[in-house]
Amino acid sequence: MAAPDLLTIPAAVLSAEAALDIALPALPSHSALCIGVTLAPDRFAALTACCLPYTSASEQDRAARFLHAADAVRHLYGRALLRRAAIACGVMSGVQEFDVNPWGKPMLPGAALQGNISHSGTQVWLVLGRDCDVGIDIESVQAPADFIDIASAFHPQELRSIREAPDSPHAMMRCWSRKEAVAKAVGRGLSLALDSYAVDIRVGAMDWLTHAPAGTRLADWRCSDLPRAADYVGAVAAYGDCRRISTWQLKIETRPK
Repeated sequence: MAAPDLLTIPAAVLSAEAALDIALPALPSHSALCIGVTLAPDRFAALTACCLPYTSASEQDRAARFLHAADAVRHLYGRALLRRAAIACGVMSGVQEFDVNPWGKPMLPGAALQGNISHSGTQVWLVLGRDCDVGIDIESVQAPADFIDIASAFHPQELRSIREAPDSPHAMMRCWSRKEAVAKAVGRGLSLALDSYAVDIRVGAMDWLTHAPAGTRLADWRCSDLPRAADYVGAVAAYGDCRRISTWQLKIETRPK
């Protein structure tokens, strides 16, 4: 399993009013592009207004049912960012509903371009993959109190490594994020048995998938962690002929004091 080229695009700052006015970087054949956006909690109203032209009525209705404003904004911005990117890549026109696979993963029209979204706290991440299946996950680095009980459902190799790790709670979240990225690339999410595939949980591990999900070849997987950020851990996985993974971090500017 050869590691793909890993490229970092210079970071940029966006205003909340123009948070989707993004000039999408080039996405060549056989590559993946990860875009991470740090939201500004004091600009949620402006962010919501910015998302409306790029979200459907059903997505807006769902956002309105969330109890917390932060959950609503993350949901809307993730969907808007994916749709904005799909329009820029020429595979969608206007606000049309995403198709979803039987496990709920949004699917873009055609087979050449695929995308996936994840969000947690102030972070919203999107991955686009051309000529490969992709999955992305971002999580808080803080593990739940019962993390060992949760990890008991993992592959035995992973559970053993988590128990032995000097930073067990953080190791648990690295493992979870990496596994979730793989499951989302497969397209089955948490319906994929957690003990049926395995990842290397070590900090800085490259191409960390060690046992591939059934029906896939380990040699065809390309996996990487997302850039490190305080309080978060993230991962991206691509299945197929992916030769390059690029990351681009954006930040919504806060209200001037």
